[in-house]
Amino acid sequence: MPMTALLELRKPLDDLEMTVVRRHLGRPDETQAPLLDNLRYALSFARLTTVRNGQGEDIEVADFLAAHRWKIKSVLEPALRGREPTLRAAYRQLPNLIRETREWRARLLSRFALDRESIDAEVTQRQLVVACGGGGGSGYGYAGAYQLLHRSGLQPELVCGTSMGAIISTFRARHRVFDAAKPLAAARRLTWQTVFRVLEVESRYGIPASLRLYLRTALGSLFEMEGGRQATFHDMEVPLLIVVTGVTLDGLRHDLGYYEHYLDEAVRPGVVFRSSWLKRFAGLVGLWKEFIQRPDTLREVVFGADDLTMDFDVLDAAGFSSAVTGVIHYDVLRDDPRTRHLLDQLYGIHGISRLTEGGLVNNVPARPAWWEVMKGRLGRRNPFVLALDCFTPSRGGLAWVPLQQVVRPNVRANKPFANLYFPLKQRLSPVNLVPPASEVQKAMGWTSDELAPHVPFMQEMLRPLRPLPDGGEHEAYGLCLQSR
Repeated sequence: MPMTALLELRKPLDDLEMTVVRRHLGRPDETQAPLLDNLRYALSFARLTTVRNGQGEDIEVADFLAAHRWKIKSVLEPALRGREPTLRAAYRQLPNLIRETREWRARLLSRFALDRESIDAEVTQRQLVVACGGGGGSGYGYAGAYQLLHRSGLQPELVCGTSMGAIISTFRARHRVFDAAKPLAAARRLTWQTVFRVLEVESRYGIPASLRLYLRTALGSLFEMEGGRQATFHDMEVPLLIVVTGVTLDGLRHDLGYYEHYLDEAVRPGVVFRSSWLKRFAGLVGLWKEFIQRPDTLREVVFGADDLTMDFDVLDAAGFSSAVTGVIHYDVLRDDPRTRHLLDQLYGIHGISRLTEGGLVNNVPARPAWWEVMKGRLGRRNPFVLALDCFTPSRGGLAWVPLQQVVRPNVRANKPFANLYFPLKQRLSPVNLVPPASEVQKAMGWTSDELAPHVPFMQEMLRPLRPLPDGGEHEAYGLCLQSR
């Protein structure tokens, strides 16, 4: 089923379940636990589209459940969209919904090669997926979000990132148990001189720019595997996706020398950034718009989403995603036949001539993260997507509004795929790319504090539900409510 159609099918029921959870959290003393789980089970069952059975086969059930899905939605939407802030109206409908859900579950078991355990696992268990957007130094707070999730017992099953969101997410994906000390250790070794250089070097796969990003030099030892090789996507204990923009030959409006020397007046060897770079700011917005205005020349490349890119080094993917057209250049120039062969294949498949920043096509990549789960990457297809955005317009960052507005359309297109879209309010400046560790720690604390009020909602949404029993012991609750 096409992605858009799949979202349109599932999202209304997903939104209804979130309404149920928010009303429950608003008045938890009015909620009977069996009623809550049965109501959520009915909604989750109705949005089934593909179920993986005990033999590892994916069984398509969306069309078969169409009538049932319509019935659940038409009954519960009026009950949950009213002004009453409780679940009583929904609970009054529960006896009939339970009976119908049991009947359709029995039909699935008799019609398809499915077992009860697989159906219940798909319905009752959700997978936490985290998508972190780009925004330069503003994204250091993401490490605080990951730390808060870990401390709250919320384990991501897949993480996805663009630009700085990709870099921070590689640290989260490296080990299943999160260690916040790793990003801080990385921050302590980062300096402008180790991360960026102003050198005349060739350009092979990236779009050249005045500043060269040396991510492997700065962080390579933190991602070194046994035998000295660099970690690939296969080595990540938490599945990782990184979004990069591929540009076709027609997408380059200028010769490569124009991009390479675009920021020369603001940088020079030994001095990475000077105040005079602001003179080029308006032009930088125009440079980005040149790409955005010709979307047919851009390709979204999601590293870690296919067999080819799974063999890619994660730091190289994060480097390409973090390159900023006209400002920062990342490339693979080392003697590395394996990586060059992978890149040559990738360029042929996508019909591209260069790679650059992921934010041009997807600055908050909730959609590719959601789609990877729906394709079956995690086995089950019941994701809860947390989308973190560090590049929203703010009063204190008016200078960045023009650039932020350039990427807003692709951010808006991703929001429907997120269960919780969370823009960071207090954050470091986007140009603060190599802050002191103390500043990183401060940014982590800001994000953790801002996100903390949403933790109970996420915990409840991700809590495993009790399977709907075969017997009728719980109908008494609903019938009792119905008679009131």
